[in-house]
Amino acid sequence: MAAPASPSHSFRLSPLEGLMPRAYVRQILCFPTTDSQAISALSRGLSGLARDVPYVLSRVVNDTSGVVISGPCHTIGDIFSWHDLSASINYATLEAGSFAPGAFQTHGIIPPDTLPPHPASPAVFRARASLVDGGLILCVAVHHAVTDITGYDALLKIWAAHCRDGSSLDIAFDPSWMNRDPLFPEAGSSPTFAPIPDLLHTVTPEESARRTGGPRVGETAQNYQTAIFHFPQQHLRALKDAVNEYIASQEPGSWVSTSDILSSLLWKATIEAQEDSFLNTSETATDEDTRMSTLSFPVQFRSVLRPPLPRGFLGAAFVMTNARVPHKDVRLISSNSKSTVQGQESEVEAGMGVLANAVDISVLAKVALAIRRSIQRINDAAVRGVLAYLEAHPGTNPEAPIILGPPRHDAGGSGISVVSWADQYVYGLNWGDAVGRCDAVRLPKMGYKRDPIVLPRMSSDGGLEVIMSYEAGVMQRLIEGPVMRRFAVLRCLS
Repeated sequence: MAAPASPSHSFRLSPLEGLMPRAYVRQILCFPTTDSQAISALSRGLSGLARDVPYVLSRVVNDTSGVVISGPCHTIGDIFSWHDLSASINYATLEAGSFAPGAFQTHGIIPPDTLPPHPASPAVFRARASLVDGGLILCVAVHHAVTDITGYDALLKIWAAHCRDGSSLDIAFDPSWMNRDPLFPEAGSSPTFAPIPDLLHTVTPEESARRTGGPRVGETAQNYQTAIFHFPQQHLRALKDAVNEYIASQEPGSWVSTSDILSSLLWKATIEAQEDSFLNTSETATDEDTRMSTLSFPVQFRSVLRPPLPRGFLGAAFVMTNARVPHKDVRLISSNSKSTVQGQESEVEAGMGVLANAVDISVLAKVALAIRRSIQRINDAAVRGVLAYLEAHPGTNPEAPIILGPPRHDAGGSGISVVSWADQYVYGLNWGDAVGRCDAVRLPKMGYKRDPIVLPRMSSDGGLEVIMSYEAGVMQRLIEGPVMRRFAVLRCLS
C-alpha cells in the first residue's frame, strides 16, 4: 500500500524508493552561533518536524512486500543528540581553513549508526549537534530509501521553520508532500514481460569488475585526498553565454545551462586526471581514439510527472541518466598547454580574456548539448515506464541486480558521475535567533574514490563549490590540469 496523507503508521515505499542505496543522505552544516539556547531550539524544532512528518521517528524495514517504513517508534532523544567539542575544535580555525573536510573526522560528529555497517532496521532520521568554540556543527542524516537531496532540503526547511517560528505555516507545508501514491503505477499498467526501460539496466560485466576490483595493491584510505574547488559564478556565466551564442548560430532554439557547462568541465578534468597520459593531450585526443566516455547523473522528476508532484515532495523522486560522447571530444574541451598567465590563482583572476582562449567553444557546446539532451529525455512516459517495470519486478536477481539508469561505462571507455546539490536552499534558511544561518555545507574527508558532488549554491557570490575524492596522484594531476587551473580555485585539500 502507498503512504496515506499523514503517515503515522507503517507504509510501503514506492518501487523506485525500494531501489535506492541502503545508505544515508548526509550533510554537515556549520553555524557561527554561540547562543546557549541553540540546542533546545533545535530539539523543539525537531519535535515540530516530527508532528508534520511522523515517520522521521520510524525505521526502514525490509519485508516480503518491499521496503516498509515502520510506525513511529523513536523519541526525539533517540534521533537527536549533542555533545561538547569546544575544548578541541575552534570555529574560527575551521572558517580560516575553508571548513576543510579533514576537520570533520573527529569522533562523534557523525550521528551514530549512520555509517556502515548499518543496523538491520535503520532509523529514518538521525542528527547530531556538536558545540565547538565559537560555533555549532550540525550533521543531519536521512535514509536514502525515503528521500533524495530535494526531499532532504524540504525536511531541513520544515525543521528550520519550526526552530524559527514554531510552525511550518510560513513555508506552506502540506501533508501531500508525504504522499507516495503518484509513484505507484495504476492497476494493470505493469506488464510482467515488458522489456527493461532505457533508464534501468542489469549490472554489466564491466560494472561488476569495477565493483569487485577493490583497491590497487598498497592503496589505503590514507592514499586518498578530498578537495573542494570553487568555481566563480562570473566565469561559468561567461562560458555559458559564449556557448549559447555559438549554439544559436548552429542550432537555433537549443541551449545549455550553467550546470551543463560545469558538468562538462568536471567531466573533462576528472577523466583526464585519471589517465597516465594526462600531460599529452595532443597525442591522446586524436581521430584514432574511438573510445566513448559516459557522464552519469541524477535528474529529479517532480515537475516532469503529469500531474506534477509537489515541489516539496519528501520522497525519492529521481532517475539516473547519462550523456555519451567520444572520449577525445571531452579531452579537447581545453588543452593542457600552459596559459600565458602562470599559477592557478592568477589565471582564475585574470578575467575573461584568459577564459575566452582557454576552451574550444565548439567542443564545449557539443559536450554540454549532449548533457542537456539527456536531461530533456526525462519525461512523464519515461518515468512511468521505470515505475511500472519496478512494480512488476519487485524481486531482484542477486546475480544480475537492476541498476538505476543506463549502463555507466562502455567496455574500454571512460566514465564518471556528477551529482549536483546546487539548487538546495540550505544557505537561505533562517533557523531562528538561537541557531542563525549556515556558513558552510560540508562532507567529512573520504578515504575512497568519490566523483564530483556540486555543493549548494553559495548565497554570497552565487558561485559553486565542488567536493571530490581521489587517489593522491590523481588529485595532484586534477589540481594542475587546465580546468582547475583556469576556472576554479582550490579552497581546501584534506
